[in-house]
Amino acid sequence: TNLSSEGWTMNLPRYEDYEADFLDAMATRFGFTGKNSLIFEKRFLEDNREVTHETLAAKFAEKLNKGTEDGDPYRIFRQQLSKICEKLEAAGCPPSKGVDRWKNAKRWLREVIFPQWAKEQGLVTPPPFTVDQIWQQLKAKAIDSNLLEVVLAEELREVPVLGARRNKSRKSVPVNSDIKYQVKVEREGYLILLEREPSGVVCCLCPSEYAPNSRCDAGVMVLPQCPPSEYATFGADEVGREQILALITQELPPLDWLEESKEEALELEREHLYGLLEYVEGNRDCQVLWTEYS
Repeated sequence: TNLSSEGWTMNLPRYEDYEADFLDAMATRFGFTGKNSLIFEKRFLEDNREVTHETLAAKFAEKLNKGTEDGDPYRIFRQQLSKICEKLEAAGCPPSKGVDRWKNAKRWLREVIFPQWAKEQGLVTPPPFTVDQIWQQLKAKAIDSNLLEVVLAEELREVPVLGARRNKSRKSVPVNSDIKYQVKVEREGYLILLEREPSGVVCCLCPSEYAPNSRCDAGVMVLPQCPPSEYATFGADEVGREQILALITQELPPLDWLEESKEEALELEREHLYGLLEYVEGNRDCQVLWTEYS
């Protein structure tokens, strides 16, 4: 089973294989207890999709009537199922007032919530895309502008500010020259800076030993961050085309490898980049910048 999202496909487990665990988890998540839990799990069970309310109510009449005098299990079933649908709609299920209201909720749970739950449970495997394919997807979300620039260290002003005369941005630099990157941050947040070397290797430069602080204020951010880093410049020591991608977010993405990269610029594998791409796709408040130079 697959889920498509903006051209990407995640490998999902079969719903039927995890249905019982999923429905049990959803009953807990939405606070369905007692009779409501019973009605929810029996009505939304795939094997019961063609079974009528009347049949289910009759089958579980004793439990539905428990605590009532001369109860009507069918009435109880319908009333509580309506409340269940109301709660699911309040949680984001598109409302449906027709006779198939519960079927609409069932479809929403399976198509929208189950993929999210499966991912939370570690049941979703990343698609077999290469580093290059994921990089191209990240790059497609970026804008190429003077907000991200490479400059020769000797040409960089001591105190760069927004709105001041621009440094001489480079599209090529001499081999073995000392360079810096500067990112014009329009609002405070967090910065992740990635470099793709001519060899195709992708490294995280922020956070790293060159730029350990991801938190950024509005203004111009210069990398390396010296201090606290002991490195004052980057070295342009490989012939070819370098690509730089900057991601500015309002919250630090929940990616474990960002902490690891603080110690030493992490060489990113497919799983690292895929996790970052998923974050970008799920958070439209991100700003993605891109530039390249020879």
